[in-house]
Amino acid sequence: MKRARAASAPAALAAAGCVALLAVALLAMGLACGGSRPKAAASAPSPAAAEMREEPRAQIEALDREIASDMAKANVAPPVIAPCSGPSCAAAMSTPFATPTTIDSVCRTAQSQRCTDVCTLSTSICNNQQKICDLAKQLPGDDWAANKCESARASCKASNESCCTCQA
Repeated sequence: MKRARAASAPAALAAAGCVALLAVALLAMGLACGGSRPKAAASAPSPAAAEMREEPRAQIEALDREIASDMAKANVAPPVIAPCSGPSCAAAMSTPFATPTTIDSVCRTAQSQRCTDVCTLSTSICNNQQKICDLAKQLPGDDWAANKCESARASCKASNESCCTCQA
């Protein structure tokens, strides 16, 4: 009797293994054929397209936070801008903007550590402004991005004025 049980144990294990293998194979076939995944709507953007659009927005957000931080360090109040929408945003984006420089005859900065710091922060703000506007141009028709560009331009101009008029 013990011998019969011992002989049937390997056969039972083999049968259980085959059943498990068959279950895994069926599950894999079902997933490969898309059986458990709902179909996306035809009008929804592909995940890759949505991710490509979100990437510049995330970069704009990060650069905008850097500008806000640099403005605070330089003790320059963030300028208030009138938000644009629709065609006015497109017009604002197409308006040329010459990034101000601290190396010209008009910019007269006192020779102090504070003024050096303010001018260094201004350079960083203006560099980030350029990056934000370049990214915003990749998102035509995106009012949010255009407004971030306009805000960055105003911050660049304000920080440059603070640098060039620094006297302490």
